[in-house]
Amino acid sequence: MAKYLLAATPMPGHADPVIAIAGGLCARGHEVVVHTGSVFKPAVVRSGARFMPLAPEVDIDYRTIDARFPERAALPPGPAQMLWGVQHLFADAIAGQYHGLCAILQEFPADAVLADMMFMGTLPLLLRPRAPRQVVAHLGISSLALSGPEVAFFGAGLPPARTAQQRARNESTTRFMQDHVFSVVQNYINDVLKRCGAAKLPRFITDAVITLPDVYFQLGLPALEYERALPPAIHFIGALPAPPLGRTLPHWWGDLEAARASGRKIVMVTQGTIANADLGQLVLPSLAALAQHDDLLLLATTGGADAVPKTPQNARVADFIPYAAAFPYLDLLITNGGFGGVLLALRHGVPLLVAGDSEEKPEIATRIAHAGAGINLATGHPEVELIEAAAREILTTPGYRASAARLAAQLEAVDALDTIEAVLAEELTKPSVAA
Repeated sequence: MAKYLLAATPMPGHADPVIAIAGGLCARGHEVVVHTGSVFKPAVVRSGARFMPLAPEVDIDYRTIDARFPERAALPPGPAQMLWGVQHLFADAIAGQYHGLCAILQEFPADAVLADMMFMGTLPLLLRPRAPRQVVAHLGISSLALSGPEVAFFGAGLPPARTAQQRARNESTTRFMQDHVFSVVQNYINDVLKRCGAAKLPRFITDAVITLPDVYFQLGLPALEYERALPPAIHFIGALPAPPLGRTLPHWWGDLEAARASGRKIVMVTQGTIANADLGQLVLPSLAALAQHDDLLLLATTGGADAVPKTPQNARVADFIPYAAAFPYLDLLITNGGFGGVLLALRHGVPLLVAGDSEEKPEIATRIAHAGAGINLATGHPEVELIEAAAREILTTPGYRASAARLAAQLEAVDALDTIEAVLAEELTKPSVAA
């Protein structure tokens, strides 16, 4: 059995998959330490792994992120918000994360380190020669951000290039974005790395976190990406097991069985774990869009935000709805595009209506539409009429459900934990590591 050190950025979309992997490795008899934020300690302990907290200066509580960084909330979605996030949420954490990893490795000589791809504290390790260090693997917790002529600059949300003209456009736009718009972030990261005694990044940051590690585990499927040649170190691992319920189901849960028995279709809307400060982005307009459709039962999760002011008669609302319990009932998920929820929906063959314009969500939305498993609304603030028309399109067109079912079958055929365990075991036998 091996020793593994797992590390995660202290946000649910980053930490939850890493903790799920920790639980799977522990169940297989490996010794696992998880290095992440204190808010995730209970989940780590339940997984069977040993918890080691981040240094206080980088141990952020995601639930208070807007209060801690009010300037972030004031930025518009798109490049400005991405620039700020990469610099202040991820790059500023490099030194604290790196020193934390080094301290743990002194007393826990792990065979391999596995971190989510935005846990940049691994970069100083990766910029060393391979032989003296542990195997380092990254986990892709969202759509693959590797640049290339087939794809537009990550975040643009454009479909893949089909013509030479489109490929040329992608290359020139990517060069401009990397060399000009995002150069300040690249330089900032290199300055932080220099203070850690590390070399400069050999490539743009979003490429470096994919190509520098010895192994890159990508959640999802090739069918959820665009057709292109990829480095052999990239391994698609499907979806991770859903976490246990952990909470009591809402008192109205029996209404789902009743709706199914009567032939009503069931639709759920969510803005994810963090983006719930303004339910007017997606939850409220979705409820308004479908309130008069008596043939539907609507479910809405508020993520702990203020209660919905007026709940439609055909809707059921809760601050938390366990996805693992809800998805077997659903005919449609309306979402802002969080990758974890998207994968869980597809694992159950549920088509999606995606409305996201922050972080990487436009890329996720475009890939869902490209795979035929849903509709990309191409906005994070859709109008009521747009939601109603798109929802009806999905619910009445069998092709969306068929595409989602096809992806579900492909996800079922891949065991993420088996793949991770096997690939890491093979990596540990390579001469550059075993020497």
